[in-house]
Amino acid sequence: MLIHQNFTGGNIRIEAIEDNTIYLNNELRDTPHDWFYWAFCAENFAGKTITFRFPKERIGYYGPAVSHDLKRWTWLGAGEEENAFTYTFQSEEDKVYFAHSMLYHPDRFAAFAKKHNLELHELCQSKKGRSVPYITFGDGEEIILLTARHHACESTGNYILEGVLEGLLQEGLPSTKVICIPFTDFDGVMDGDQGKDRTPRDHNRDYRLNEPSIWPETAAIREIAANGIRYGFDFHSPFHCGERHDTVFLVEKVETKLAEYDVFSEILESVWTADALRYDKRNNILPGVEWNSPNAPTFACYMDSVANAKLACTLETAYFGTPDNIFTPEKAIRLGRCFAKAIVEYDKQA
Repeated sequence: MLIHQNFTGGNIRIEAIEDNTIYLNNELRDTPHDWFYWAFCAENFAGKTITFRFPKERIGYYGPAVSHDLKRWTWLGAGEEENAFTYTFQSEEDKVYFAHSMLYHPDRFAAFAKKHNLELHELCQSKKGRSVPYITFGDGEEIILLTARHHACESTGNYILEGVLEGLLQEGLPSTKVICIPFTDFDGVMDGDQGKDRTPRDHNRDYRLNEPSIWPETAAIREIAANGIRYGFDFHSPFHCGERHDTVFLVEKVETKLAEYDVFSEILESVWTADALRYDKRNNILPGVEWNSPNAPTFACYMDSVANAKLACTLETAYFGTPDNIFTPEKAIRLGRCFAKAIVEYDKQA
């Protein structure tokens, strides 16, 4: 029997084993305070019933995400205990993956690009020497810049992003080029890091106006934006769960753009379809509210102030959602298509 993290996105630590109960925790690595991401593989447990127990705040409303191939994910379902889940391995289950949330593997994005005849280009070399992928399509001087995974563990944003790309490929904008960086913290995605509040600063705090970036990926993004962009959208996941974090919401960063956020939000609501994750603009977070600092050195602030974007903001998508709005990859992709349609409709009014 084996529990390990030797796969893309893996993150786990075994604390103790007592009979059929295994005590686990995650590895924070260079995140200096508590965060919640974990993912592990269990091999050679066929026929056994095992309880996996975490110390705190590690399992969502619907139990862990479960996969047999790192491609298709389902929710196990809530167990009787808040910080534990029990799994009965069937006789043919030699390898099962469990995770805090539904992972998005870089191979999935490569398959998406191939399906749509999009070439994967190299944005840069990561600090660990990996080739960081990006795609581009469309012709024109106007740029729509799309990014995700500034925080490595925030995989829900990739599913939204996939839908946005599908929508823009279908809808298109005249005289516009789309540039998409799906894994900004590429090393973190591959290694299974938390990525949030990484020491000395994470990728979404690496857009300081008077300092160069410390991460190759953000330096490359800043270079793309050097001559200005029309739109910049960054796709994230929020905190583990609870209240606003169970919803989909825009992070409104810039006080002078409140009217623009409002117009875009109303359009997004109007084009939303019932088969998609629900978006309600009442869940948007205003500048200066809670953790939303309007002066933080983030992607959205940089694209507004330096790249002079007509509109730049972050969309946060819950890891789990609510019982009437549960996160699934399919529903997230559909919301991404709605988001693309909102971009097109907003641009017509701009």
